[in-house]
Parts: sequence; C-alpha cells; structure tokens
Amino acid sequence: MASHLQQTKDLIIKVADLCEQQKTVVILGSGLLLEVLLSALADRFERVYLVDIFHMPQVRREVKKHFNVKLLTGDITGVFIAMKDSHPPGPNSPAPPARIPHLKDADLIVSCNCLTQLAGPFTDYFEKTRGFSELDSDKVAYQIMEQHAKAIAEEATGIGVIITDEDRIAMQDDNMVSRSNLLKALKLPPTPTVVHNEEWDWLIAPHPEEHATHDYIHTMTAKIYERNVEKDENAEGEASKNDEPLPPELEAELNEGLGDPLGDN
Repeated sequence: MASHLQQTKDLIIKVADLCEQQKTVVILGSGLLLEVLLSALADRFERVYLVDIFHMPQVRREVKKHFNVKLLTGDITGVFIAMKDSHPPGPNSPAPPARIPHLKDADLIVSCNCLTQLAGPFTDYFEKTRGFSELDSDKVAYQIMEQHAKAIAEEATGIGVIITDEDRIAMQDDNMVSRSNLLKALKLPPTPTVVHNEEWDWLIAPHPEEHATHDYIHTMTAKIYERNVEKDENAEGEASKNDEPLPPELEAELNEGLGDPLGDN
C-alpha cells in the first residue's frame, strides 16, 4: 500500500513540475488525500481544486490549512444530470459527455485512481431498478470511462494525467489464479510520448485480508498527455497496441444503434 501511495504522489508532483505555468490544478477523485501531496500542490499552484462526489471531514479540515485550495463536490460523469433529464444511459442510449470542471483552463488535470470507480454506483442502481444484465452494465461502464478518458486526453488544454488500475490479479504464492480487466476492455488514448508514463503493481489486498490464501494485485498505469510536444516512435507503437479489437460481444453491443456518442441525440 505505502509503495503505491508514494508512487502516485511522486508522479503527480513530477508532472506538476512539467507545467509551463502553474496557475490551476484539478484533482479528480481526491478522496482522503492518501495519494495526493496537497501541501506540495498548494505551494506550486495558484489554485488547487479537489473534486469528488463527497469530501470527508478530515479532508475539509486539511483544506482549511491552505487558502488557495477549494473543494468541488459533484458527479463528473454527467450521468446524474442525464438521469434528472430522463435520459439515463442504457443498452440503446449512450453515456453523456464527462462533466469535468476547469477542463479548458487548468494547467494540470489529474484523474487520480477513480476511472474504474466512476460507473459502479450507476450500474448497481440500474441493475436493481432497470433490470440491467452484466453486459448492459459493462457497456455503460465502458462508455463512462471512455468519455472520461477522452476528455482528459483530447479536450483538456493543459497537461492531462490518467492514473488508473487496469487488471485485478489473484495470486496464490507464485501462481496466478485469476485475472480480470477492470477497464472493461477499454484502451486508454495513446500519449504523444511515453517518457513520463509509468506502470507499477499495487498489492491491494494481501491474504488473508480478502481471501485465506490469495493475494490481490492491481496493475497500475499512469498516462501523461502533454500538449504541443513532438510525438515519438514509442508512442506510435502504443497507439497500435490501443487499436486491439474489443471482445466481439461487447463490440457488437456498442456499435448497435448508438450513433455518435458526442453528437446531439
């Protein structure tokens, strides 16, 4: 746990120091600040925005120590608004565009280990109230994550960072027992360069925390989307890797009658 937390903190500060100017930073999924070195960000940037669906009291107390840190509370997927407008995503209705604050003016936007958590509350609710199948839930989760990733990689004007878990692996001693893809086969957008990208393993639940004999490990990736940089050959190879096909059953469902997910429907 400590290694994962420190690696995330170090990476965010490393990328912060890549910014040409340091006026505004947005942290999506700030949580309990376990993966965010708040004091270092507050020292570097004029404005720090911490974004989450809920902010715990201990986080609010910590924020009060910094005059330039502000908490933003709400849903960044756009699904709550879509539900309010009676247009929830579903088998024949695409997920809405992401609603990320300061997307167009922040110098740095960090999606901090929240990508694979965005859809869960909605799909659980839809399974109970709308009879969603597992495939329906996977489809909506895929779309929500895709909209989030595209916004940071392609629409942000400053540096975008996606830090996320990709796979969940169960290990028994040195033997792999199971492996599941947490991104629902989503391929993250390729970065223009790979020099600042990182990967590591997170021992999220050593035995017997969740299982008597199995250790659970999440494979982590950090993608850095810099602007106005020359693309390198390694990044082109990464783009090719991201072009791998989806599982046939999911691809068929995603392509059936959806239209342009970013267009007016």
